Parts: sequence; structure tokens; C-alpha cells
Amino acid sequence: MTVHLQVRDVRSAIYSATGGVRSAGTGAPSAALLGQVFHDVFGNLVGGDARLNFHAALDEAEPDLDEWKRVLVRHAYLNLVGPRLQQHHALLHHLTDQVLTFWDSIHELCDWLAELLWNLRLKGDEDLELAGSILLEERLVWELRESDWTDSVRMTGTADAIWRIPGNGQWCIIELKTGRTSPEADLAQACLYHQMLTASGEQISGSLAVISFEPQKHEQFYSTANLSNAQTSLKQLIARIAGVIVDAGTKVTSKEKTEKKSESHEIGSQLIDTLREYGVEISLDGAAIVGPAFIRFPISLGTRVKLRSVEQLSKEIQVRLKLDSPPRIGTEAGRVIIDLQRRDRQTVLFSEIRSQLPKADALTGCSQAPLGVDINGRLKLIDFARPEDAHLLVAGTTGSGKSEWLKSLIAGLIAANTPESLQLVLIDPKRNAFKFFGDSPFLFCPIVYPDERPAASVLENLAEEMDRRYELLGEKGDDSIDSYSRRTGKKLPRIFCICDEYADLISGDKKTRKAIEQQIVRLGQKARAAGIHLIIATQYPSREIIKGVLDSNIPARVALRMQKPIESKMLLNHNGAETLLGRGDLLFKDVGEPVRLQGAWLGEFQV
Repeated sequence: MTVHLQVRDVRSAIYSATGGVRSAGTGAPSAALLGQVFHDVFGNLVGGDARLNFHAALDEAEPDLDEWKRVLVRHAYLNLVGPRLQQHHALLHHLTDQVLTFWDSIHELCDWLAELLWNLRLKGDEDLELAGSILLEERLVWELRESDWTDSVRMTGTADAIWRIPGNGQWCIIELKTGRTSPEADLAQACLYHQMLTASGEQISGSLAVISFEPQKHEQFYSTANLSNAQTSLKQLIARIAGVIVDAGTKVTSKEKTEKKSESHEIGSQLIDTLREYGVEISLDGAAIVGPAFIRFPISLGTRVKLRSVEQLSKEIQVRLKLDSPPRIGTEAGRVIIDLQRRDRQTVLFSEIRSQLPKADALTGCSQAPLGVDINGRLKLIDFARPEDAHLLVAGTTGSGKSEWLKSLIAGLIAANTPESLQLVLIDPKRNAFKFFGDSPFLFCPIVYPDERPAASVLENLAEEMDRRYELLGEKGDDSIDSYSRRTGKKLPRIFCICDEYADLISGDKKTRKAIEQQIVRLGQKARAAGIHLIIATQYPSREIIKGVLDSNIPARVALRMQKPIESKMLLNHNGAETLLGRGDLLFKDVGEPVRLQGAWLGEFQV
């Protein structure tokens, strides 16, 4: 069965394998956020929308290069960058230095583009349109297989910003650098893009350029020979990630694989037949992917068939295929997907993923924790040191697996740390969520029962600890507890405040709720750099609970099964959580589209 990989999987492995760092827990803004804004701005500047592209700024400008640079920068700030930064204010308001560096990159981009356009003008190409030569947010596919692989691999991804520069036909990758990389990683990345573009039918001859802004413009050209030499290593890396290379001496049986393939083929045929009976013409767009809890079918819509017409048949699919839950129908990487529950659902045990947990740094510990495994069985981690993941909001109804998922998250933190690098504040309004951890040496204070000790006072103590840590950081200009620990050799443990059943916590009088919310605002805005993180869970993500304080200050979300689409929309700004299967089936969202994962079952764990 074909193994499906995303470009981001390979890129992450490239950076890890070659020693590069990509937004990894350093407090730097993530490529997923500022990088996306950067690519969007570039796409607008060279795109076909005359209200947003360079024509809007330059058509009435004086014919002077310096003037072109000035008006293009002003246009980018007023019409493209400013509105987007305002949209992401909750994530970026405490990252002044990083946002200023990002703006310097935009400034450099505008200067470079103005110079390119000016040179084209001098050559007589004043009326040249640029939009037709750019691949922006375009889905690319690369199918590959080698003789010693057990399966083929289908690489899919979306091109952020790849451009054929007018005038010389040079293909180049436009990107914002948000972390350190190695020359080997840059070459491997260029080779990956070259292969994807070639497989998509683009004619690429000669070298490929990578033009990065970090924030200064940097150009790197890779010859055909460079790219050809890197291809073998790239394929070997892809094979290892996909798990299609068998270690020497390992005997492989295909019985289980054949059974899964047969089952998924049968279900896929039933799915296609059901939709066609209702006049919806679709076809499978590649092999099904069998995950622990569900089978994913990528589909291709027929001519004039809209996604909405498939979504409207959700109940009919459930009844016809005899499913306990309706299918989840959506999009991923530019294609339509339909997720159907497995009849022989598999449990993901914490003991099985424990060996994949990251190792702790001797001084700073580990800021990462397990979210769950993806459809290909790969463990997905959340890094609380990243701005977009600094705090986490969790929601799920009875039977969703919310409490068990919280326990596995805590267990993951404990497994990767020591009491010197990790401390827990557990708030338990119902008195039954965290008994398992009652005697743990990782507790910052005894488990908090709000009827005995007001939660507002506990949060206030955390805010005071945050202020104390900021004083320590300010003495020598450290920007995080990690940099402080590395400079001084002194350990400052990360503190995780985890609250189950938040709705019960604020259900009392208005004065109590206001006191709690005031401290959440303080911690949500500033606590990340001080190494203090909030994880707040609720059973019912209603507007009264989510909107306001939590929505503005807790950017990352985990949605387990919910009862109504409106609850999913409230938490994720997307439907879909109402179709989850329960027992740890979840959607994770920070920046970008939600990702479906399966949480781990904790079972026995030595605290």
C-alpha cells in the first residue's frame, strides 16, 4: 500500500538530520505563522489582484528607483502587513523584537522586488504581468519507488512561494528564515522542491535559486549537478521516514498489510457507490490510509461537484456503511478527504510511544509533550516554548477521552523531565481528575480543590512567581528561562497549571469569576517567557466560556468529541469535532488547519 507523506514531514527530518534548527523552542516566531504571512504578502505583491499587487503602488509613482522602493514598502505596510498583524495580535503582541525583524524582512523583500521591476522597465518590459509565473499555495505531488522499498511513497505538499523570475526564466524559492539551518539542509530542501516541480510537469532547466530574507536578502544558487548528487540522499531519507526500507535480517510478512488493504478497498468501493447513487460523481484520488481509529480516503470530485454536496450526504454514508459515527468530510493539502471509522479500531498505548518522547536537556529540561499519533502512526508533539503553543485550551464531552488525554499529556511531561525541571499545579473542581498524581514529587503545591482553596489565589501566586522570574531575566537581558539557565547554570523549572472542568471553576459568583479571569489574562499574555504555561479543559465550549478571556489569551486548541457543530466552531473556528469517534480521537489546532490525531491510553504509569 502506498505510504503518504507531507513535504513538512521531510523538511522537519531534513533539519533534524543535518543539525538545523527550525523554530524549535527558542522563543523565535514560528515559520507556520510569520512565514505564512510573509508568503501571503509576497503572493499579493506579485499576484493578479490589482488592488493589492505592485501596480497599486507603482503605477502612479514617479519613475525613480528610490521612490519605487519607498511607495512599495508603504503599500505593503498599510494594505498587506498591518491588517494581518492585527489579525494575529493575540499571538504576536509579546513578540516585539521578532515582529520588528519580520518587518525588516518585508522591507528587504520590497526593495528587492522594486529593483527587479525597475530593471525590467529599463529593458522595456514595463507592462509585464508577474502573476502567471508564480506558484503560490499550489499543491504538488511526487510519486516514487525504488527496487528495495517495500511500498511506494506519495509525496504531497503545497508550494509556499516558488517563482519563475521574469526576464531570465530562473526558478527561485522565496522564503523567510526563522531559524538556523545548515548548508546540507538548504541543499536537500532545494532538491525536494526541484523533484516536486519536475514531477508536476514544470520544465526546470539549469540552476534553482533559494532567495531568503533573514532579514537581509541572501541568494543561493544550486546547479543541476548539486541537485542530482543530493537526490540519492533525499530518497534514502524519505524511505526512512515512510518506513519502506526493511532492516537487514528482518523477516517481513505482508498478511496484515494485505488484510488492511482488502478491507479499505471494500469500504472505499461502498463509499463511492453510495455517493454515486445520490448523483454525486466522485473517485478515489490515491490509496486509502489506515490509521489507528479511522481510514482516510482521498477523493477527487467530478465536474461541477461541490464539496457541500458530499457533506450533505454524511448521514446517508453513515447509515449505508453501518457506521457508529458520521464520517468526517473536509480538505487537507488541497484535496478532499473522507475519514471513516475502523471496524477494528486499535488502541494507542502510552507505553508504545514512550520511547519516542524527546530527551530532556540537562539544564532546561523538556518543553514538549505528546498530543497523539497521526494517521501514519507518527507521534505529534506540542512545544510549549513556542509562542503559538504556550498555553492550551482543551474541550470534549463525556466519553471523548478528555480526562484520559490530560493524564497522558501530564505523563509525557513527567517522563521527559525531573522534578528540578518540571513542576505541576493541578486544579480539580470535581476532585476526581488528578488523584493519580496526588503524591508526585512533580507537584508545585498539593492538588488544588477550589472548595478548599480558592483557585484565584493559586493563579495569583503563579502570576507573582512570573513577575519574580521576569526580574531575574531582566538582570542580564535574558529573554526566556532557557537562556537564563544556560547563562547562569541555575535551573528554573517550567510550571504547568492544568485545570480540568473550567466551567465548574467559574460557575460561582461574578466576583470569583472576575478574579480568576484577571489572573488568566496576566499569565496568558506574559507567562511563556517565564516558563509558566496554562492548560485549561472544559466539557462544554460554549460562547460564555470560550469567547473573551480564553479565546484571546490561549491560542492552541485540542478538540475531542463534541455534541454539536457549533461547539467545534466555537473552539476551533472549524466544524468537525462533532464527528470524532471519542476515546482520544482529537483535532489539534494552533496555526493553520486542524490536524487529526489519536491520543494515547495511559494505563499503568509510575509517577
